[in-house]
Amino acid sequence: MQILDWENKTGVHCGSVAIQNVINYYGVNYPEEICFGLGAGLGFFYNKLSKSFPSEVIHLRAPDMEPNFFSKNNKAYKWLKESSPKEAEKKLKQSLDNLQPVFLQTDLFYLKYYNSKIHFPGHVVVCVGYDDIHKKFILSDTNFKDLKEVSYKDLDLSRSSKAEPYPLQYNWFTIDSFAPFKDINHLIYEAIKLNSMNFLNGQNSLRGTSSVFSILDWVKNLENWSNLKDKSSAYRFAYQIIARRGSKGGGFRCIYSDFLKIAEKKSSKIKNLGLFNLMLSLATEWERLAYLLKELSLEYNHKLNKKVIDLTYHIYSEELKYHLLVSDQL
Repeated sequence: MQILDWENKTGVHCGSVAIQNVINYYGVNYPEEICFGLGAGLGFFYNKLSKSFPSEVIHLRAPDMEPNFFSKNNKAYKWLKESSPKEAEKKLKQSLDNLQPVFLQTDLFYLKYYNSKIHFPGHVVVCVGYDDIHKKFILSDTNFKDLKEVSYKDLDLSRSSKAEPYPLQYNWFTIDSFAPFKDINHLIYEAIKLNSMNFLNGQNSLRGTSSVFSILDWVKNLENWSNLKDKSSAYRFAYQIIARRGSKGGGFRCIYSDFLKIAEKKSSKIKNLGLFNLMLSLATEWERLAYLLKELSLEYNHKLNKKVIDLTYHIYSEELKYHLLVSDQL
């Protein structure tokens, strides 16, 4: 048996609270919004699925936020992948034996404590221990105050899920130490620029492309959602992704506005651009959209769908303006 000396923090989003917990393990305490912002976490994916439910989905977070957070000061991290279940388990245990917590991407469908009826691949947890006698791994997970035990079999299924839109290959990475950033004000400034440049240029991953223009792709097809066989589920899942599932509301724009509020205190240039208020306004509009989508999931009508489409076009326009402002002025 190996269980790390772990103080379990809870939070809003799986990835950012995982970062917060790991750096806390190494003796550093940053608020969750700093972890999210330094990882350049804002994004938007739109996927049409061929074998999954619901058949079309969105996601409002950027890829690679967790390794991005640590890839500073000439250090580079990425999600590692394994092809062998035995090798994946071996490396996981070796890291824990070396007293290193391990970031894992999972499909929470196989994490039984969620009782999930749908697949959700890409959910980030931190593995902090294992028990060979009872064949269980110990996980730190988002807003669960207590550590969670998961059988070896279930974690293997969760880490190797091929569910759309993000098939997993035992994705993992770890760090062996962490010290406070010496130039955090500069890093915050650079992270804001990076997030906007990534969103304008597009970030590719196995999930697809995260881009502000993916919002436009989605809104152009929203009229067709009325013809989906599972339209009620598609609307409801979109609502949940924006307003409920670990985003703090507003499709992660609320938590990012919290980051920008801190950034404005550290940089007069950022404050003069009014980025916090711009992002808070975007968060409000995304939240409004979410609850219109929820209404559509309960009872479809053309007039309400038109309202959703118009609001989404407006959000796309405001998102584009924000990120162009950042890229031009910072």
